[in-house]
Amino acid sequence: MLLALFWFFQHREPQKVTAERPSERIPVSVALLSNAAVRDSFSTVGTVEAFREADLFSESSGLVRRVSAEPGASKKAGETLFLLDDELATARKRKAEAYYRHAKRDVERYKILYSEGAVALSAFETAQLQLEEAEAEFTAATRKYGDTRVKAPFTGVVTARFVEQGELVQEGKRVAQMVDMTKVKVIIFVPERQIIKFVPGALLTVTSDLYQGEAFTGKVGAVSDKAGRDHTFRVEVVVQNSERNMFRSGMFARVLLKSEGKRQMLLVPRVALVSGIRKPELFVVRNGKAFLKSFVAGVELQKQIEVLGGLSEGERVVISGQNELHDGSDVVVIEQQKGPAAP
Repeated sequence: MLLALFWFFQHREPQKVTAERPSERIPVSVALLSNAAVRDSFSTVGTVEAFREADLFSESSGLVRRVSAEPGASKKAGETLFLLDDELATARKRKAEAYYRHAKRDVERYKILYSEGAVALSAFETAQLQLEEAEAEFTAATRKYGDTRVKAPFTGVVTARFVEQGELVQEGKRVAQMVDMTKVKVIIFVPERQIIKFVPGALLTVTSDLYQGEAFTGKVGAVSDKAGRDHTFRVEVVVQNSERNMFRSGMFARVLLKSEGKRQMLLVPRVALVSGIRKPELFVVRNGKAFLKSFVAGVELQKQIEVLGGLSEGERVVISGQNELHDGSDVVVIEQQKGPAAP
């Protein structure tokens, strides 16, 4: 019996003791939310567009006899860019002009004869009708002659040419493209809580990273009467262009609407956002855990965003390390910053 017990204790499998490993805490940096006195200004980034842009089309058919539309060339309004074969159009115009002059003389002659009682009223009215027909024919022929010349609709720069000399074009064919860059439009989207400040003619400050240290004056042009799905309104800010500091279509520019007064704002660092400003979300640290939370954004400043709702003063938001987090992650705070200073 004793031998059996001895054998049992010698050959039994030892029990595995599983030690509970503490959950891994993700190191993060946080910032403490606080209120700050901020000038009630509005700043946003927009896209530069040409003040005017147009595709040019041929209104006549024929061979291209002359081209004066090199890409990059500056043209004045009314200047001829393309000359099409105008031989037939010239002949029709001359014929219509001769018929029109003849009809005018007939009306003058019949008018005198009718006043003297030499011809009937019906003959005089027939001459007047023929004059009207001749005038309409002359107007149409003149227009067809003019259509053989594609002219610049405004003063601007040719950006593209789609036909060459000697090419046969049909009516309605696109032949060139022009833009007017003497002025540019900066297209911005303004939230509804700010749109009341953007009235046509209001002066704004426009800056660009390309021309650092330079400030340009813009003027509010068109303001949309209908908001998009994100409750923002399209606003056009017109800026006078210059050869020294030229804005080009497609560039980014910052538009600033300054205000004289200040007000208290609860600010959150922009770097805390884990998604875009359209749907602002960030992580809030409470009791060693990070919780994903959305909030209502207000004015966008350079490095901070106004909080209109969803967050409170004194809360700690993650500003570094949020890429490793998910809702409810265990975290350890390695650095805590004070609330943002007023910009």
